[in-house]
Amino acid sequence: MWRKLLWILTILFLLAVILCIVSVYVSPASVKWMSLCPFALKYVLIGLAVMMLIWLFVNYKVAIPIAVVVFVGFKYFSHEYSIRDKSLDDQADFKVMSYNVKCFGILDKNSNLLREKTLQTITETNADILCLQEAYWANKAADFPTLDVLSKNLKANSVTKVALTNFNYGVGGLAIVTRYPVINQYSHPFDSTANGFMYVDILMNEDTVRLYNCHLQSIMISYSDVEISRRREGFNRENKEKAKSLYSKFSEASAHRAMQVDTLVATLDTCPYPVMLCGDFNDIPLSYTCFNVLAAGEKLHDTFMERGDGTGRTFSIAGVDFRIDYIMHSNFFKCLRHKVLDFNISDDHYPVVAEFGS
Repeated sequence: MWRKLLWILTILFLLAVILCIVSVYVSPASVKWMSLCPFALKYVLIGLAVMMLIWLFVNYKVAIPIAVVVFVGFKYFSHEYSIRDKSLDDQADFKVMSYNVKCFGILDKNSNLLREKTLQTITETNADILCLQEAYWANKAADFPTLDVLSKNLKANSVTKVALTNFNYGVGGLAIVTRYPVINQYSHPFDSTANGFMYVDILMNEDTVRLYNCHLQSIMISYSDVEISRRREGFNRENKEKAKSLYSKFSEASAHRAMQVDTLVATLDTCPYPVMLCGDFNDIPLSYTCFNVLAAGEKLHDTFMERGDGTGRTFSIAGVDFRIDYIMHSNFFKCLRHKVLDFNISDDHYPVVAEFGS
């Protein structure tokens, strides 16, 4: 009897791990519920690993194919977690920073103080390439100076902006501030949303490089969406409604994001130049979004996977950390270091910085 139960549990965990792996290749626009599967990978992987250990003592021949699946599963899980800092000591040629600046805090209390702290943090990072999501610039720069200040402080060669929304007597959207000359630019706002992507072609020494900045569909959740009611124990009606609402928001956002990333990848696949891509993906590393981007063109590399440490969290909500902001690049570049700065605006995104060498 116990042996039969062991077989059933092993098969269930095996199928669950395979489903989680396959889910990153299935567009949530086609099958919405599969976008939830990657969140379960580490748990079912642990379960399968336990089954493997048991089978080692019961029948090692059964444990061997299970071990293969466990190994493959942990390779996928490596997108989520790095067990050691893999930074190199080489001298960097240039530095890249990607940051969702939450409109420099203009919608928060003490907006001027938040803006000043944000501008100071970015300036001190001294990046050669700065990609901002949810940037804000006022119609009159003197009212709430942002990009003009950064351009001056960083001694930038150019500032390229893409407006995605209007509010508070100003404009919000994407911005690229760089010390390299820009020779071409393109933008693609997504319909019915304040999201989109842009790229500029820059001259880096004698090479042309395409620099992407993107902001993909947000889930638009708040703390109340993930808060568990304490007024009654158990999975009560209120919590059921919250769970349904959260699933609806997540699945709809995943479907929209899948279509957005397909559009982005289409331009990456036809890009004739080396690529540097920054952005707020609003999605975890083990997702259709990230796997599609990483496989684009001649295949890109995730700086966290190369040189990161720990979870690489760039956003936290309700005590849970997520990595949803990325810097990716072509083989043309060599990443030396990856770091997430311990700074954010009103519990929002953390900046990501990567250094590159030849």
